[in-house]
Amino acid sequence: MGSRFATQGAVDVDIQKATGAKGKFQEAVSAQNPEKENPSRVVIIGGGACGMAVATKIRRQSDFEITVLSRDSHTAYSHCGIPFVLGREIENFEKLIVKPLDFFQKNRIDVRLNECASSIDLDSKIVRTGKGVYPFDKLVIATGSLPFVPRISSANILPYGVFTLRSLKDGILFERALETANRVCIIGAGTLGIECAVALAKRGVKPFLISRSKNLVSKQLDPDISVIIREHLENIGIEVITGATVTFPENFWKEKILFLEDRKLPADLVLFTSGVRPETFLAMDAGIKIGKSGGIIVNEMLQVKAGKEFLPYVYAGGECVEVTDLITGEARLSQLGTTARHMADIIANNITGKRAVLGPLADPWVAVAGDLQFGGVGITSKEAESHGIKVVTGFSRGRTRAFYYPGRKDLYIKLLFKDGVLVGAQLAGGEGIKERIDALSLAIRKKTTIRDLLDLETCYAPPLSMLVDPLKPAVKAAIRNIKEEEKKKKMAAG
Repeated sequence: MGSRFATQGAVDVDIQKATGAKGKFQEAVSAQNPEKENPSRVVIIGGGACGMAVATKIRRQSDFEITVLSRDSHTAYSHCGIPFVLGREIENFEKLIVKPLDFFQKNRIDVRLNECASSIDLDSKIVRTGKGVYPFDKLVIATGSLPFVPRISSANILPYGVFTLRSLKDGILFERALETANRVCIIGAGTLGIECAVALAKRGVKPFLISRSKNLVSKQLDPDISVIIREHLENIGIEVITGATVTFPENFWKEKILFLEDRKLPADLVLFTSGVRPETFLAMDAGIKIGKSGGIIVNEMLQVKAGKEFLPYVYAGGECVEVTDLITGEARLSQLGTTARHMADIIANNITGKRAVLGPLADPWVAVAGDLQFGGVGITSKEAESHGIKVVTGFSRGRTRAFYYPGRKDLYIKLLFKDGVLVGAQLAGGEGIKERIDALSLAIRKKTTIRDLLDLETCYAPPLSMLVDPLKPAVKAAIRNIKEEEKKKKMAAG
């Protein structure tokens, strides 16, 4: 591999001779010789969940020349597994590597680690890095996201002792620092922050979980489900601080103190898990359109838009892309590994001539906090309100096994209905959460009505469930709430 790539200087000379100032030669050639149906060169920018999956699937389906440009130090690994290494449930970070570098070498996929793309020239169809120039027939942008650091300070860089978890290398460095730490402040109470807080508590480090919002996982859960998670975390010794803004002293590296309004909080280390932002700078500089959600605009085939048209030779996928919400129909981001993997299949199929499309997404998700599982799918009450959608909810608390069977655990279910159709679900409990969310995800996609759910047949065995599944009481509660709403309307009308 690599014989088709020249040094930057030599290639630049050839490009200038061939294209002129605005790529007119390239346009003329394209007009006379339409783009080949089977391109020979595919360049992928980004070695995360989407990028590496695109590369391996293209290789299975074609004999194309494939190059992956990755700013990362490791190939194909599970980012979601990092908290479980920190909690020592997984032996080491090497276990998270799904496919090592030699796998890609054996399969003729040229992976360039620690090589960051600096520009994309759509006219000349090249990608530049600090080490060379890479021509392409098809380009895939899978640059992912960058950590969001909402830090109030005049310093321009993170102080010593402050970490993010963007990559496996970040996880390794943070784990090393934990060896001498006693108190760690985790800023950001999404799923990653919660999982990391539990991991630190397991290894004997005192974690403080800090959120600017009043609720945990506030973008994905309603307060009545969020409070269940908070109670669980506090019961296992994690101090949860919500509605607080953190300020860093300029000499944090020396004083090891954070300021939370009127409180000083000593901390040996700080971990930012306060969310991510799409990494779209490269695409934006190339003239590729960015949407209102902050992600790259793509069509259903995941082709990017430049000017007024979608480009048939440039694709984008993963966290840097905006998707269409199944419930609202509006553009938003999806920061799930499952979405990135799904996009990778679609991109690879389209590049190799097997047309595939991406439809609207409901984004089912699940997380684990020690002995508690929680997750959801579809819209939340807050999202519904912000979009002017009237929803009726049903809430129930049940058990995961028969009342007399050992090991039974609590299970909480919240359902959201719009015009009698299921549009959202949130769950928390000790077990069985993923399976229920998967089923409710299908129910939302199939526009299942409240009557359908009321008539749903469920299976039963004492070690696995209650005789009446906790889903049924949640449906009945929603029906009661609907009747109450109708009664109020009648009274108001007359």
